[in-house]
Amino acid sequence: MNLSFKTGDELILFLVLVTLVIFAIVILFVVFGIFRALKQIDAERSGKIVEAFSFDTWWKSLTGAVPLEKEEVILLNHNYDGIRELDNHLPPWWKYLFYATIVFAIVYMLDYHVWYSSPLQEEEYQQEVTVAQKQIEEYQAKNANSIDEKTVKLLVTDAKVLAKGKEIFTGKCVACHGALGEGGVGPNLTDEYWLHGGTINDVFKTIKNGVPEKGMIAWKATLKPNEMQDVSNYILSIAGTNPPNGKAPQGVKADSTATK
Repeated sequence: MNLSFKTGDELILFLVLVTLVIFAIVILFVVFGIFRALKQIDAERSGKIVEAFSFDTWWKSLTGAVPLEKEEVILLNHNYDGIRELDNHLPPWWKYLFYATIVFAIVYMLDYHVWYSSPLQEEEYQQEVTVAQKQIEEYQAKNANSIDEKTVKLLVTDAKVLAKGKEIFTGKCVACHGALGEGGVGPNLTDEYWLHGGTINDVFKTIKNGVPEKGMIAWKATLKPNEMQDVSNYILSIAGTNPPNGKAPQGVKADSTATK
């Protein structure tokens, strides 16, 4: 059982509930003691003998079982081929438990479906998803600077990554590679040919270190590692789009087994 608490209020609520449960148990013992004392006083007044408390007497009172020597009292007149029937009632513990389930059902219905004071399963799931997403974003932000050409991840199906990558590409890369990646001063990024490798690792490395001899600057001083990862994924996502006025292929055709 996970007892982690997201807020101080949740911890306080948990402690209050535990205290109430303990208090209820104590009250039950007190009531039971008072009941036994009153029964003892009543027995003394009437001259009856009250059996001392023991596990056996407690168990009998809990189950409501009738001793064998007194079964004649609850024996019915029915007779089926010599088989007689006893009029045994449901055990008290079973009845009390059944009554408790009714009370629980009423409280549950009021809490979840009338007062809406507690979230339903779907709402609780969405809350957990929101919390988890926030934790993921915090983790990614914390570890953003640890991304390099060896640990960069291929995320071409992540719409959020591609949107960020496109934004960076539009602001930093279109001057040389065209608005659609069709090429200009720089090479066409949408065909199958690459000058410096077409895997996610190669593209990240090219963006990071640049190609000074061909006029491409190193972006590692300007872009954060996670931003270079985003734009690398965006570049690979536009492969094969064949925009108009695409520049002629340059470099080597990418290996069909390489990750683009």
